[in-house]
Amino acid sequence: MTDPTADSVAAVGPAYSSEAYAAVVKAGRSHRNTLYVPSVLEQAAELLTDLWSAGERHGVTAAEWGWTVDLASGALDVVARRYERPEKERTVEETLTLARHLLEALTSDEIGLSAKLGPRASVIVERGADTPRGAPLLTIAAPASQAGASQVAEIVRALVHGELGNPFRR
Repeated sequence: MTDPTADSVAAVGPAYSSEAYAAVVKAGRSHRNTLYVPSVLEQAAELLTDLWSAGERHGVTAAEWGWTVDLASGALDVVARRYERPEKERTVEETLTLARHLLEALTSDEIGLSAKLGPRASVIVERGADTPRGAPLLTIAAPASQAGASQVAEIVRALVHGELGNPFRR
């Protein structure tokens, strides 16, 4: 007996277009002192894809949005806002747990950075020879989870090794 729903299952893939993802990445580059983990960029690209689709249902093409509003930047801002630091909503133990997740990810064999816990549940990462000079503080928008910490660690690794250029001078 065959499964009647087997033919109706769509191929699993990203829920966003490559154009939307590229637009969100470009918007993220223009935001000073903030970097975004891949999952945040993907969520924003999915939102942007949906916004463009809604516009198309009303006869507005994706290109037409550019003359009035930067939807890519707006989608990224809305998604990233979810991950701003809600200090009042987290217990001290929850905050310390997140810092420990980040420290573990940064010092893992895969990432291999030198880091230590700092004041107020911060994590201090040792600069490398290729680490760009700049402000000592850089925001990275990411989910407050162990998976988010792993994504942050990958961005910090790339920053320490000079692979991101100098995000302090955008």
